Amino acid sequence: MRGAERSVKNTVKNVSLIVLVLLLLTLCVANWLTGLNVAQMPADSLLRRAHDHLFGGAVGYELRSSGVAAAEPVQLALTVDGQLYGVQYDVTEIDAAVTAVRNLWAQVLSGEDLLPATEDELNAALRTGDCAELRYHGAIPLGAVAGWMGGVWKDDGETHVETLIYAAGSERLFVRTSDGELYTAAAKVDKSVLANAQDAFRGMPCKFSGEAYAVYPETLLFDSETLSLPLLGNEQINLFSTRSGTGLEELLQAFGFTAYADFYTEQNDQVRVFIDNVSTLRVSADGLLQYASSAENTAVRAYEEGEVSGQSALDAQMDCARLILDAALRVGETNTHASLYAVGQENGQTTLVFLQMYGGVPVLGESDFATFAFEDGALVSATIRLQRFAAQDTSRIVLPARQAAAGAMDEACGLMVAYRAREDGTYVPGRFYLKNAA
Repeated sequence: MRGAERSVKNTVKNVSLIVLVLLLLTLCVANWLTGLNVAQMPADSLLRRAHDHLFGGAVGYELRSSGVAAAEPVQLALTVDGQLYGVQYDVTEIDAAVTAVRNLWAQVLSGEDLLPATEDELNAALRTGDCAELRYHGAIPLGAVAGWMGGVWKDDGETHVETLIYAAGSERLFVRTSDGELYTAAAKVDKSVLANAQDAFRGMPCKFSGEAYAVYPETLLFDSETLSLPLLGNEQINLFSTRSGTGLEELLQAFGFTAYADFYTEQNDQVRVFIDNVSTLRVSADGLLQYASSAENTAVRAYEEGEVSGQSALDAQMDCARLILDAALRVGETNTHASLYAVGQENGQTTLVFLQMYGGVPVLGESDFATFAFEDGALVSATIRLQRFAAQDTSRIVLPARQAAAGAMDEACGLMVAYRAREDGTYVPGRFYLKNAA
């Protein structure tokens, strides 16, 4: 009996020792992986995959699927107690409004079939009861908008929308695409969800332009619009200054480089070109960033080839670009943020274009603010034009949408508020007409 007890105790001790040895080996391997230069490893290597599995890394798909919106609406509206209320061009108000209506749109954006619609159908729906609207600047994939709002839209990825309107009275969703076309689908929201959104929503009284003007019927006309925005001055950026933002280290890491990456200088150290085995990052002190790499062996991947497809792959690429942009904006201390404007997909390549936003208002220049190109989840090129602005003491009241709508002629069009540069370098806000892309 005693011999049997000793045998059991010895077995337990031996198992415990084996477990401890295995744990020590695991910790040693993990510590070794932590010290490796992951950015220099091939993306499909066993060590790279082991590192990403244990730590997530800076390039694994798991970290490129946060679901954070790459673009926020510039206008939202909701009917409350029979009156339409809206918010526009204000980061704080937009954030609060999105929080209020997110559950509503999560239910609306849970479909898959879109059919062509007419302006008459939309006008009729706008008069049938409660309505909700989301409007973006640009052409945003419908599936991406649905994901940001908590819904799931089963789409082929080719529907790029600017405006979404939910008409509760007719239980229809209408979407305006980037080329001005109009589509509709059945949509229904629980009464309690709509009521909760109406209780939480805050905004200014407004109404739809409807059939009275030569602008889109869903154009928001505010009852007493006094959109006053400051003029902007362009301040100098020096990314190589020791006092500039968080320094170059974070920027280099965002593009897959280490803090000790090799580089050479040009133009009296106004340009530094960082290189590794597979990619090049050209950094100008004044804020121009240019990245190039090969898809076969790049240091920056939104996801590993074959891991995901369809909308999930697009989401991962948008998230990858957004994280790089966030790092660049922090480094440059630009006091602006980026917003997705356009998505192109052709021959296995995805191109993402971003707007620069100051306080929720787009700042338009002669060239796109940021452009990213991916091939099979690999970042092959990127261009970012960082700018830093300072609000001047002088402000300008932007032409109200009601007056702009009254002045519109010919074919229906949209309206946009944005900053444009003058010859003296000052950026001035104004309201502009948007013609159809077709």
